[in-house]
Amino acid sequence: MDILSYLTQIIILSSVGIIIAGIIEETNLLSIIKKITKPLCLISNLPEECVVALLGNFINPTVGKSMLAKFYKDNKINNKETIATAIISPLPIILGESIFRVQLPLAIVFLGYKLGIIYVLFNMFSGFLMASIGIIYSNIFFERKPININTNNNEKIIFNREVITKGVMKSVELLKKVIPMIVIFTLLIYCLMTFGLTDIVKEIFTPLFGILNLPGEAVMVLVANFAHFSAGYATVDILIKNGALNEKQALLTLLIGNIIGISMIYLKHSIGTYVALFGRFGLKLAMINYTISIIVKILLIMLVMLLL
Repeated sequence: MDILSYLTQIIILSSVGIIIAGIIEETNLLSIIKKITKPLCLISNLPEECVVALLGNFINPTVGKSMLAKFYKDNKINNKETIATAIISPLPIILGESIFRVQLPLAIVFLGYKLGIIYVLFNMFSGFLMASIGIIYSNIFFERKPININTNNNEKIIFNREVITKGVMKSVELLKKVIPMIVIFTLLIYCLMTFGLTDIVKEIFTPLFGILNLPGEAVMVLVANFAHFSAGYATVDILIKNGALNEKQALLTLLIGNIIGISMIYLKHSIGTYVALFGRFGLKLAMINYTISIIVKILLIMLVMLLL
């Protein structure tokens, strides 16, 4: 494999995909996605404040958490309503920020249309599972209250030079983080495979991954995920091209890597943010959300093993 040619191709395609996604976001096209979340929130038996906080997650997860914290501190929502909202919150995050802005374009570029879309669909399914848990919880334990939300959506799709420029500039900031990770881990994996060090790794990790019928080289994907999920995608792509992974093994490895990615996000960002916003109650929120996220990911791994 010509590593320079490969890197050039991947960087160009990644840049194009993320920039297009950024421009689409600026056109207000993503406002259509809110129609998916809003009815879901209406049947969740949550007050209007929780619905508004959930929609804030389309802008940014921290925005959604901050809105939820304000409503909680203003005593407009109670502990249980806050917990239920936190459990549901990964759905708008996955549908908005994670998939349509970043994950979908990168997954298709690195993993191809088939594997990329399947992996993204599994991520979406995990979001819907978590949302279902939150909805079931709120409907069982909460007294049903009338919810009055203005469902009129007057946002228009805007497409002009200013929108394009804004979308490109926002995408450049993201690319500054993503591209270095792609380059570093692509070169690292290439060097390891060139000098035969993956044989040593394979011997060490083969027993562990044997349970899931994964080769020892799959650990490279897990290591890459400690840095950034895009590095994990790049590593999977290299291993597939070199015949080390088939599609099922790649999907399992990505889902396991997703667990590591979630763990790193919580360790680096989420726990601190929750505690900063909610105090001691924030630690409880973070632990509940993290535990449910991991359980859902494990269920998806079992589903892949059974069905594929």
